[in-house]
Amino acid sequence: MKQRTQFIIVAAVTCATLSIHYYDIIFAGLLGHSHLMHAIHGRLCYIPIVLAAFWFGLRGGLTTAMIITFFSLIYIKIMPASQPHELFGEFTEIAFYFAIGGFSGILLDNERSSRRKREEAERRLAQAERLSLVGQMVTSIAHEIKNPLGSIKGAVQILKDGHTPEKDKTEFASIIEKEVNRLDGVVQDYLSFARPSLPTMVEVNLCEVFAAAFRQMKYQCEQNGVKMVLQSTEKPIINGDPHRLHQLFLNIILNSLQAMPDGGEIVIACEPASDNSGWLRVSVSDTGTGIPAENLKKIFDPFYSTKTHGTGLGLATAKTIVNEHGGRIAVKSLERKGTTFLIDFPVMKGER
Repeated sequence: MKQRTQFIIVAAVTCATLSIHYYDIIFAGLLGHSHLMHAIHGRLCYIPIVLAAFWFGLRGGLTTAMIITFFSLIYIKIMPASQPHELFGEFTEIAFYFAIGGFSGILLDNERSSRRKREEAERRLAQAERLSLVGQMVTSIAHEIKNPLGSIKGAVQILKDGHTPEKDKTEFASIIEKEVNRLDGVVQDYLSFARPSLPTMVEVNLCEVFAAAFRQMKYQCEQNGVKMVLQSTEKPIINGDPHRLHQLFLNIILNSLQAMPDGGEIVIACEPASDNSGWLRVSVSDTGTGIPAENLKKIFDPFYSTKTHGTGLGLATAKTIVNEHGGRIAVKSLERKGTTFLIDFPVMKGER
């Protein structure tokens, strides 16, 4: 439909310019010969030629030039030039029609060819990246399930042994339960990354989200000697999905917790952005081991992890959730000093 409309426009513009060309034939007897109108026509004929070249390439430009040339030759036949230089001017104009049509068409065809090649290269690159991502995912999954399955297999073999004492059976049953939970966590990480649920946006008080995350992580923090502190200077209301935001802060708190094997402190602060631009800033700081400078750019990449047991999807998922909420996330870190995640959310209207 679009191409048909373009064809009609080119035909209409061509007819309009040719009608000016035949001004002399129609009105010469009444108004006399008009060199001005003839000169105007010669320039206007470039418009449909360039238009056809732009929309239809070399073939369109040359075809339109040929049509205009055909009717120009008829005009020359009907209205012979009174001076040789006028005839020379007509044929020079015709030569320019073909030159403009050919040159414009070649440029447009080359540009389209380059664009197609670029799009094909981008498609292949995207496909290669997807295949690479799939390869990393398969490798990561194999690595993550190998050790738990080995532990489960060994525990089951011991439990099947009739000579195993009852107290040892309880211990190995606990090992099986622990490793099954670990496998379930791995599967959930991959499902969250590969098939994220669509966010359901409602008015959310971030303090309530923090409180829920605190309750869920309280036991693990106590077991690792980690203290959690919330500092909020205002009522932090944003438009967001409470479940996705809960997952976001769980992932970041868990990352901080794992960086403090010998205990420490996690501080969550919430305040307006320093530039007073209508953004709400949440910072999650820990006193852990920190992140080497060369690794800071990689921490949000899927499957990147420096931990022995880790899918490398926690922070990648966190970044995805922040993007879903129109926010932005950054990280600052010093080795042996700690790490701070900075998350900015747009504030709901009326809450500035």
